[in-house]
Amino acid sequence: MSDQTTYHALIVDDTIDLALMAQAGLEMAGISSHCVSSGMAALAELEKGFPDLMILDIGMPGMTGWQVLDTIKERFPEAQFPVIIMTAFGDPANKLIGKLQARVVRYITKPFELADLMQAAREALRLS
Repeated sequence: MSDQTTYHALIVDDTIDLALMAQAGLEMAGISSHCVSSGMAALAELEKGFPDLMILDIGMPGMTGWQVLDTIKERFPEAQFPVIIMTAFGDPANKLIGKLQARVVRYITKPFELADLMQAAREALRLS
C-alpha cells in the first residue's frame, strides 16, 4: 500500500514573483499550492477549508501577517495547520514574535534559497 497523500499549501504574499517562486519550489517538493496576495484573501480561503500548511508574509499592506495569525486564532480556533513565515523582516523583534506564535514552525528571511523553503515545508508536513 503506497502513501499517495496530497498536501496542499496556501501561500500568502503580496509580492507575486516571490509567491510564484515559492509555489514552484513546493511543487518540486511534491506539495500542491495556490497563492493569494493579501491577508483578507487568505482569511476568505480559510472559510472554504484549511490548508495543510500556510506560507505567510508579514509585511503586507492592509493586514500584516501577524494580524492574519491573530484573526485565525480568533475565527478558526479548530485550525491546526503549521505556518512558515517568509518575510523580509529579519530583525530580532519580528523573529521573537514568530517564536511566540504556537503555529509558526519556521521563520525564513527573504531573499531565501528555494531549497530552504522546500526543506522547511517538508519538515512542517513531517515528510522528511
